Amino acid sequence: MSSGDGTTTPLAPYPSTLGHPLTHTVGAMRDVFGFRNRAMADRDFVRVKLLGPGDVYHLGHPDHFEYVLLSGRDDFRKSDDFRIAFDEGLVAAEGETWRRQREVLQPLFARDRLLDHADGMVAQVRRRCRRWEPGSRIDLAAETSQLSLDVLFSTLFGRELSIDGDEAIRTAADRLQDWFAPTSYPLPRWVPTPARRRFRRGKERLHAVADDLLAAAATDPPADPSAADDLLSLLVALRESGATPEGVLDDDSLGDQVVTMIFAGHDTTSTAIAFAFYALATNPEVRARFHDEVDALDGPPTVDDLDALDVTERVVTETLRKYPPVYTIPREAATDVTLDGYRIPEGAATWLTVDQIHRDSRFYDDPETFRPARWATDLRERLPDFAYAPFGGGPRRCIGRQFALLEATLALATIGREYDLVWPGDPDAEPPLVGAMTARMVPGTKFVVERR
Repeated sequence: MSSGDGTTTPLAPYPSTLGHPLTHTVGAMRDVFGFRNRAMADRDFVRVKLLGPGDVYHLGHPDHFEYVLLSGRDDFRKSDDFRIAFDEGLVAAEGETWRRQREVLQPLFARDRLLDHADGMVAQVRRRCRRWEPGSRIDLAAETSQLSLDVLFSTLFGRELSIDGDEAIRTAADRLQDWFAPTSYPLPRWVPTPARRRFRRGKERLHAVADDLLAAAATDPPADPSAADDLLSLLVALRESGATPEGVLDDDSLGDQVVTMIFAGHDTTSTAIAFAFYALATNPEVRARFHDEVDALDGPPTVDDLDALDVTERVVTETLRKYPPVYTIPREAATDVTLDGYRIPEGAATWLTVDQIHRDSRFYDDPETFRPARWATDLRERLPDFAYAPFGGGPRRCIGRQFALLEATLALATIGREYDLVWPGDPDAEPPLVGAMTARMVPGTKFVVERR
């Protein structure tokens, strides 16, 4: 693996399983997951041709992840799509800007600090699920999305959303997905698709929300940042105290961080919770062990119960393996790169296929089976680095990882003590998926609520 002038090195082949390259765009728009499964059926490195991005290089081996995310990370960069969505927020920032932001924000997401939010997370989950009527059918993806947004605003921003209101905020939070909609993404950026128009309206609304939140937090910031009650107040207090590098927490930067947190802080977590309940509903033996564990608690879970939720944590871990919300980690080659004897040209879109690795029989026994018990063994120690990467890897691994895992674990335990969410469809079928920036359950997928 190397970078530099490799113009005599061949390009990766187009997969014969996809037909002529001119048909790739239509195939990807129709079924993004099936398209890529066919593309990578027997290869770790393939090239596909999409009308908008052009040639896209799909990489599906842990060694590729290690190079792109760690040892050769200077040879790759974030694409312009991230800056279109998140401006200079942490997800999109590069170089020194990213490094300074990460240094300021990382301590705020340490597990010990996040544990202070555990009771608040549980309170928000109970507040929402108390609205469910036994015997009713709920749109699980919509409910978990609302739930995670409730948790995010309450714990990080100090603002409780109306349980049946704040629709403008809730709708806008979903709209950043629309830039990456499979019906739009393969097309040139100048094509004004309906999804792209929805994205722009949603982004404008989220920035207006961010401005309102920041204005409220700035009216009376604590003189001592350690006295702040929520993350937003803490960031404003840090800015006012002059304790951060210039430009890192100015108004524009803070606004970009808030928009990034609203999307990244709720979307992947809500999807993981929805897929976890699908997996529990379709695996009775796992569900029974899960219920035994949460029924043994004295009441709704607290921070003191986390060590007793081993099965629940393994359900979350296995859900993120089999149904990773971040199913692709996109990068762009900053120079000509040679991997495994093939060349990736400078500027080419390069996608790390998380879901392909997570279901690879070279690394996981019986990978298509949902089996949380696999994580009770020494599997983590035996896995190659980057063979499990639901939060990415290297220096840019998701800063909200601990927040997401804590919320998902507590949400499963809280809901599982009181309700069964029953899947009325084929238990042997894959869950209905739709792919954009993240994998999601198809909107409108209904589960039956049963009181336990």
